[in-house]
Amino acid sequence: MKKPMFAIRGVFFAFFLLLTIPAGALAHKLPAGFKGFKDSASCAPCHKKIYDEWSMSMHSRSDRKSDPAHNAVFLAFSRTMAKAGKKAPYFCGSCHNPAAGQSVGAKEAYASVPGIPCAFCHSVESMSGGKIFNTYSLSTSMTSSEAVSGASAPHPVSKWSFASPSKMCLGCHGKMKNGKGTVICSMDMEGHSDCVKCHMAETAGSPADGSGKSSHFSHLFPGGHYINIMKEGISLSLEVNKGKLLVNVKNDNPHYFPSTSPMRAAYVKVALLDKNGKILFASPAPMPGKKELFMRVFTAGDKKGVPPWMAEKAVDSRIKSDETRTLAYDIPKGAARARAVLYYRLFTPAAAAKFGIPAKDARPVKVTETGINVN
Repeated sequence: MKKPMFAIRGVFFAFFLLLTIPAGALAHKLPAGFKGFKDSASCAPCHKKIYDEWSMSMHSRSDRKSDPAHNAVFLAFSRTMAKAGKKAPYFCGSCHNPAAGQSVGAKEAYASVPGIPCAFCHSVESMSGGKIFNTYSLSTSMTSSEAVSGASAPHPVSKWSFASPSKMCLGCHGKMKNGKGTVICSMDMEGHSDCVKCHMAETAGSPADGSGKSSHFSHLFPGGHYINIMKEGISLSLEVNKGKLLVNVKNDNPHYFPSTSPMRAAYVKVALLDKNGKILFASPAPMPGKKELFMRVFTAGDKKGVPPWMAEKAVDSRIKSDETRTLAYDIPKGAARARAVLYYRLFTPAAAAKFGIPAKDARPVKVTETGINVN
C-alpha cells in the first residue's frame, strides 16, 4: 500500500531549508576575533545545577552525533544532494548545532562542541529579523538578561539588548519561510507570550557558586519531548448533548498545539462501548482531512501533502491558543460509555522507517485521556 505523503512530509523540513534558502541566509554573525565556543562542561564547576539541567535538555543533544533523528534526516538529504551532484551544506546546524561553524566569520568548524552550548546563547548580543529567518549577532563577552560585574564575578556578564528574555528565543524559534514565502514554522505567526514562564520556569537552587540567589531559571527547556509540560497546556473533556457525544479539546497554551515544527502531529482516538466493553464505534485512523488530526499539510495547486520547499499554502488543522476544538459523534444504540485519548507524535512511523529515525521517536505519546457514561 502506498504510504500517504503526510506521513513523511515532516522529514522534508531539512530538505526545504537546504534547497530554497541561499547560502549564508541562516548564518549568525560572529564578532571580530572570534576563537570558538567553549565546551559547556567548563561552566559546570560554578553553575552545576544549571549545567545538570542543560545536560538533560534537548539543547545539549541537538547536534547530529547526539540526536539520531537529526542525523538521519541530514543523511537522507545528503544522499538526495549527492544524486544531484551537489554537496549538502549544513544549514540546520545554524540552530541545532551553532558551534559547527555555519556562522558568518567562522574560519573552521567547531563541531567538537555538541548541541547548543551555553557559550552560544550566553554570547548573543542582539537579533536581526530577516524575511525568511531571524539571526543572532554574537559578542566577545558573556551576555544574559542581567548584567553582572564586580570583584565577586569570575567573569563579567553584560546585558543583552532584548526587551524581555522571551525575545532571546526567537532567533531560532521565531520564524521560517520557504522560497515562495510560505510559512513553514513560525512562533511569531502562532502568537506567544512569555516563553520563559513555561520553558524556563523559576526553580529552586542557586544559579552559581557564590550567588546570593536561592532560585534560578531552569535550563531543562521542556517542550515537545516532555510529556508533563504538554499535560499542563492541553485538556480533554466529554459531554453528551442531544444524542451526540461531544469531545472537547482545549488548548490553554499561548501558542498553537502542536507548536512550531511541521514534523509534529497530534490526534484524538474516540471509542463508544456497550455495557460489556465491546466497541460499537471507533474513530478512523488519523489522516489529512480527518477532524481527529491536528497538524499542517502543505499544498501546491491542487496537490496536497507536498514537501515544504514546494509549498504554496498550508492546510492547518492545529488548535489555536485558547481555542476549544469540539468533535461531535452520533451515539450508537446500546452504547453505555465513551472514552477519548489524545496522542502526540514527534515523527510518524512512516518517516521513521523511511529515513532510519529511531522507532522510539515515532511512538505515539499519550497526553491525556478521559471517559464518560453516555447512557
